[in-house]
Amino acid sequence: MKFLQVAAAAAIGLALAVPAKADEVLKLGMSVVLSGPGAFYGTGAVWTAQQAAKAINDAGGIKVGDKTYKVEIVAYDNKYSATDGAKVAQNLIVRDGIKHIVATQSTAAVSALQALSERRGVLHFTGAWGKRLRGKEFPLTFTMLNSPGEILQPLYSYIKEAHPEAKRVALLNPNDASGQDIQTASIENWKALGYEIVSDDLFERSTTDFAPIATRIMAAKPDIIDVGGTPLPNAGQLFKELQIQGWKGVKIASAGSSPDALIKTGGDAAEDVYLGLAAVFTGDKATEIEKTLNEGAVKELGQPLDQVTISPWDSIAALKAGIEKAGSIEPEAIAKVLPELIFESSYGPAGFGLADVYGLPNQMLLPVIISQIKDGKAVEVARINPAELAKKLGQ
Repeated sequence: MKFLQVAAAAAIGLALAVPAKADEVLKLGMSVVLSGPGAFYGTGAVWTAQQAAKAINDAGGIKVGDKTYKVEIVAYDNKYSATDGAKVAQNLIVRDGIKHIVATQSTAAVSALQALSERRGVLHFTGAWGKRLRGKEFPLTFTMLNSPGEILQPLYSYIKEAHPEAKRVALLNPNDASGQDIQTASIENWKALGYEIVSDDLFERSTTDFAPIATRIMAAKPDIIDVGGTPLPNAGQLFKELQIQGWKGVKIASAGSSPDALIKTGGDAAEDVYLGLAAVFTGDKATEIEKTLNEGAVKELGQPLDQVTISPWDSIAALKAGIEKAGSIEPEAIAKVLPELIFESSYGPAGFGLADVYGLPNQMLLPVIISQIKDGKAVEVARINPAELAKKLGQ
């Protein structure tokens, strides 16, 4: 199960998977955001997937019976929309005949793809947060990233302990399926902890001027502003406008995963922002896989990795382990064994679970990592492991 750890160092520095000697080709699909404000999510995710493919191929491929498969990555831009998500689904599943999709982004685009993937028997790993995307009616869909159900309660509880004087919360999210899902989960979790929601705004992703939004939020007099699923370049713009207008309070990007993107647009207004998905892959708590991949991404892409962009490494690791356990590349056979596995993720040993929450044990069990911007850099302030994973590991 340590195949990726062993091959990671050799994999970094190459942008495309290089085939090893093998009998067959296993194409792995991706429907990600490669244009617009969220493009850094898709670009980083594709790069990471290519490194995982390279690592597998350099280690001899995936062996199933008397066959050996080399891995290739096929990625398309879903442009964060349902319309383009449907087009990508047709390209991946119908035109390219791909049966294993290792990364998808954007709830609307993923929903469009899922309508086809489940019907066509395609195994699907998604980073989208929508609770509507999982359950007993979606047995071939596995979530490879912590979602609001895993992140928000630990994050908000940490904020409550760190800032007991703050009581009033303003929310901001994009006006689309992804933003609305986070909005709903945020309201539920804040209220459960006794907070008052004083402002709850949605904005179009095409928005470029955040001054009016900042003014409207200021009028509600919040103690806390949670920008939820707002792309971090936009969040930086908002926090800068709030700083100009004199607001001082607790700043949270609960779905925030790329602190550099936040700092680039927000400058010193990004200081002290809490992030729910911005693991720091350079510190003492980072694994060797994380450090090596992150160094490669900085060199190749000019940007560090985060929990969103590193996640294809984990889905591909899970897929390889599932194929080897099942002795088959058939999606149904792999889906059957995945919940039984402990595999080596970029974070260390991981598995799947949370059947009691989602109806099926198809949520990847990963640590919740809370970070904060300090002196212009993200630092990890808390790491919380899920109880179910600890139980699986006998801890």
